[in-house]
Amino acid sequence: MPNSTGGNVISFKDIATSNQIEPRNDLLVVELTIQNINVARILVDSGSLADIIFKRTLERMEIDLSTIVEYPSPLLGISGKTTMTLGIINLTVEARSITRIVEFLVVDRPSSYNTIIVTPWTNSMQAVPSTYHLCLKFPTPHGIKTIWGNRKLSQVCFATELKRKGSSSETPPNKKRKSLTDDNASQPNET
Repeated sequence: MPNSTGGNVISFKDIATSNQIEPRNDLLVVELTIQNINVARILVDSGSLADIIFKRTLERMEIDLSTIVEYPSPLLGISGKTTMTLGIINLTVEARSITRIVEFLVVDRPSSYNTIIVTPWTNSMQAVPSTYHLCLKFPTPHGIKTIWGNRKLSQVCFATELKRKGSSSETPPNKKRKSLTDDNASQPNET
């Protein structure tokens, strides 16, 4: 069955990784155009189910926060922590010549990323992300287009997130944590 992409096949060639000294496990961080503004530090996370934009990003883009549809809902992170969203906002996202309206959950918390683009957007674009090749490929009427990730920016963002999470740890650094190998860990509780 013919489709609008002319039957183009998305593939990844080894030549795309030939300039790497060694494969790394970097996250895919790209730049896209959101509401006609070039936005860097966009994490492409294929393991999440909701596209996220941070309140601070909207403020820097000078987008009227009153356009956020208030719909607070819990957002569960991989760490098990829950963050409440402020609501949702629809914004145009352009990747090369393809534009989609994306429904973002708005979150008010610090992040080294401006947005997190995930399954809804990548599916709407028929995009295939590759962290190994550090790129995102998707079909267009004019052939397959590629958006390359930024390895250095990915590493900086990741390090910043680790530092932020380390500084907001629930356990003060000088408090000793109980080990599973402590002597009293195997003794029954006294009641």
